[in-house]
Order: sequence, then C-alpha cells, then structure tokens
Amino acid sequence: MMEKYVHGKRGWILLQLDFFCARGGRRSQQGTALSEFAPALFLVFILGLLPVIDAIFIGIDYASARYLNELQLREAQKLPRSKCIDVNGAVLQGIPHQWRQSLLGGLVSSDQSVATQVDYKPVPWQPVGSNQTVDFWFVNISTTISFRPFLNILFFKGVPGLGGPITFSVVGRRPVENNRFLNE
Repeated sequence: MMEKYVHGKRGWILLQLDFFCARGGRRSQQGTALSEFAPALFLVFILGLLPVIDAIFIGIDYASARYLNELQLREAQKLPRSKCIDVNGAVLQGIPHQWRQSLLGGLVSSDQSVATQVDYKPVPWQPVGSNQTVDFWFVNISTTISFRPFLNILFFKGVPGLGGPITFSVVGRRPVENNRFLNE
C-alpha cells in the first residue's frame, strides 16, 4: 500500500493507494477473475490450438501425397509401359500398399483408395545437340488421395482439413529411361 498527501479544498488529505483495477474500483480478493479465466482458456484451446494442430497435419498430408507420387514416378520411369498401366502392377497397386504400411503413410489418416493415372507423352520440344532423338518421352503420373482431419472440430464442420476431408491431387512428370519400354 502506498500513501500520498494531496492538497484538496479543505487542506491536505492523506490518500492510501492500493492496487486498482481498470474499472476504477478496488480489486476483489475473492477470485472472480480466476472464474473468468476458465471459459477464455476453453475458447483459446478450441478455436486456437486445435486448428493449428490440424493445419500442421494438412502439411503432413500434402507431403505424404507428394512423396507417394514421387515413389510412383521413380518406379514408372524404369518399368515397361505394360507393367506401369497394369491394375495389379507395382505402380498402381504395389507402391500405394507399401506406402500405407510405411511410417508416413500410417501417420496420415486416409481410408480411401489412391487414384492414380499413368500417361505417356512425347517431349514438347525438339532436343538439340549430338544426342538428338525423336523418341524422347515423358511419363506423367497423377495421384489423387483424400485425407481425414487429424482432429474433427465440430465448429469447422464444412472446412476441408479442419472439419471435413481434404483431397490432394499431385501431378509429376519424368523422362522415360529407356524408350524401348514404351512398346513392351
């Protein structure tokens, strides 16, 4: 407590200063401010922390989808075309199955199947130099997968990634290593 003398209309007055709150009155010593803290903490937790955790997992979901597409591209550029477009082959079924069994595939929550499209297209430009070849092809792979949110928040029910499933479609392109694989 702080004491201060102030000159007023009737002379000197002794003021005893104590902690004052913003409303101009004295603070209550009964803990009412603590009772207001619990609802505020609940709102900060529900509307602040949980969406941030879901946003982090949206990034992990995208990285996982991109990694799956890269794995499929690596395999498709080395295999013959007939094995790449086979429904039970390594690119369309084997790699997604192994990806689900891995740590990154198991960390994300996806209960839907992976949709993959494999396409072969010639190079869009004419190669220059001593290694010119007309038969220069690319393999294009489009991977589409849906992920469920890590935490379902009821307040964000219609928002993809926070209250509903989010779908990523990743497209990659690489040159075919051996052009004779296009006809096999």
